[in-house]
Amino acid sequence: MQEQTESWELRSGTWLRDLASETWRLAARDGTAVDGRLPPQDVARLVGAHLEPAGSGWFPPEFRYSQRTGAPLRVTIPTVDFPWVPPFGASALPAAKPLARGSRQTPRPLALARAGERSAEALPDRTLPPLPPGHYRFVVDKFGLACPLVMAIEPQRGELLLLLPESERWMPLRRAAGDAWGQKLRNPRGWRMELVHAGGRGTLYAPSADGLAAITPDPVGLRHSVEHAGEGAALGGPVAWGDAIWLPVLREGHGVELVRHPVHGTAGSMLVPTPALAPRDGFEAPVFDDLHVNWPCDEGQLVLRHDALGRPQCAWIPWPAGTRPLFALGWPSHTAAGSFVQLCRTGGDGGFAFVQMAKDGPQVTPADGPRLCTGRGCYRGTAWIDGHPWSAAPPATGDEATAVVAPLLESAVDGAVVGLRMDAPGGLPALLQAANEPCLAVLQVEAPGHAPVAFGALDVRSPWLASPFVHEGHLWIAHPDLPRARGWKLGR
Repeated sequence: MQEQTESWELRSGTWLRDLASETWRLAARDGTAVDGRLPPQDVARLVGAHLEPAGSGWFPPEFRYSQRTGAPLRVTIPTVDFPWVPPFGASALPAAKPLARGSRQTPRPLALARAGERSAEALPDRTLPPLPPGHYRFVVDKFGLACPLVMAIEPQRGELLLLLPESERWMPLRRAAGDAWGQKLRNPRGWRMELVHAGGRGTLYAPSADGLAAITPDPVGLRHSVEHAGEGAALGGPVAWGDAIWLPVLREGHGVELVRHPVHGTAGSMLVPTPALAPRDGFEAPVFDDLHVNWPCDEGQLVLRHDALGRPQCAWIPWPAGTRPLFALGWPSHTAAGSFVQLCRTGGDGGFAFVQMAKDGPQVTPADGPRLCTGRGCYRGTAWIDGHPWSAAPPATGDEATAVVAPLLESAVDGAVVGLRMDAPGGLPALLQAANEPCLAVLQVEAPGHAPVAFGALDVRSPWLASPFVHEGHLWIAHPDLPRARGWKLGR
């Protein structure tokens, strides 16, 4: 009996052509079979297939004309989007700016479209389909395909879900190779990912209970593979620095060592000893520039540098006597002088001060009260302080005196800051301690030289756990208490 299909090996993959109906379908790509649960329109979008003018069938992207009619095919115009790597969007790509990374800053503009029409009571412009319960982070990348994709990451369970671009529904990516990578970090604030491209694919690097997890998604196969480097449990988040991914892990005797995993070439991973002991509550999110990496914690700072010969050098730097870091009040700030500073409580007088990081004998600068920091600037109550974080804030009056703004994200492009405005009559510490009580938070964006613009509200527990991300020209806000991420269109 004559075959009813013929196989075509094309650059975009292995296609099967039905000889009777003259229709095409993608069977495999890069040696991976296309998962049969993927609807044809999603497969076509993923690989950039071309459509007949009448919309009656898809053709491989290598074709320009219909084999049936000879008419020019409709070219699928790829969506222009930038990668987003949780938690704040900065990527390890070569063109990533700025050099200082790890703070609540993103290389994306955040000014909203139609700012004059926004209000706290207004509905969002878009919502995403609901997700199962969990504390998700979101990745945006093409992963070697034709269009940017959104993936929801559930770190504690080690789950990846793909948002199908045409069907607009979530599909889980099953683990096809490697061990489970889920982990409940001692300190959830310390969780982060890195994304590195090599060989036409994107690989995600995440902390796991077995060291550094290298996760390679395969969207057309609805699966992912995992490889591990290092043996001890991760104590913080990974950093793409130099030519490698670095991650602090637990070693025998409650010590800390760094996993160094090259991102290019064939060299294997190595373990670098450090003088640090495992912090009781784990490390906070690292901050880093082209000169050093700093994983801070309550007890001190684990600092990684290269010596004059390019060899890794690790140092343990305790906080100055009588100071205690206040990580719950935000990320370290990156000053105009190029150093990071951390808000601390001073024991002698119960005051506040900013301590220079990664320095023996650091500079300690007093501040007139607590601040909620992003990396470049900070809020004192509802007043935005641009410049030195210890600068004095204007006195607050009326309702401003009992309200605070917790910044979620700051743009390194247009300076706009997305934050949560909340009533805190009992003060900021009391607000943070009432983490299990629902709290009404008004979403606002404040651009330099402009008044804050309210654009929505969250009535959830611990609203500061919201995860922002940018995709398809929208600012999205997700939260563990909300089944759907909410999106607002950004300005051009």
